[in-house]
Amino acid sequence: MAFTKTDRQKIIDGYLAATGSNQFVPSEFIDWLGEHPEHEAHEWFFGQGDEAAAREHRIAMARQMASGLRIVARVNAMPEATSTVNVRVREFPALVSPVAGRKEGGGYSHFHPDDPEMVAELRRQGAVALRGWLARFGGVADVAGVDVTPIEEIAASLDGRVVDAA
Repeated sequence: MAFTKTDRQKIIDGYLAATGSNQFVPSEFIDWLGEHPEHEAHEWFFGQGDEAAAREHRIAMARQMASGLRIVARVNAMPEATSTVNVRVREFPALVSPVAGRKEGGGYSHFHPDDPEMVAELRRQGAVALRGWLARFGGVADVAGVDVTPIEEIAASLDGRVVDAA
C-alpha cells in the first residue's frame, strides 16, 4: 500500500486534528495509530508481524550504511619497454541500487566497472542526480553569474541526450 504525498498530508493533518496536537511526533503517531485499527494507515504500519517489520528496518539501515561508499578501481597493464604510460585512477561507488528493482524491495549490487549494464545504470543515476542539483541550485548559480551549461552537457552526455546549443 502506497500513499501519495497528498494522502500522507491528509493522514497527518487528520491525526493532528484528532489529537489536538500542533506538532507531529512520529513515536506518538505510531502509538495513537496502534489504537485505531480502522484508520486507513493502520495496515501500512501494522500490516505485518514485528519480525518482518524488524527485518525490513534492518535492511533499510544496511542500505543507509552502504550509501555513498566508494571503491577505487586500478587497472594495471604492462607497457611496452619504449612506451609512455598514462595512469588513471577512477572512483566508483562500491554498491549501486538499480532503480528498476526498488519498488519490489530492491537492494544493492556490487559495482563492476566492466559490466555495461551496471555502468549504464550508474550513468543514468548520475544524470538524474545532476539534473536534481540543477533544479535545486541552478537559480542561485545563475544569480551568482555561474554558467551551468557544462553541468547540463555532462548530464546529457551521461544519458545520451542531445543538448540544444542555442
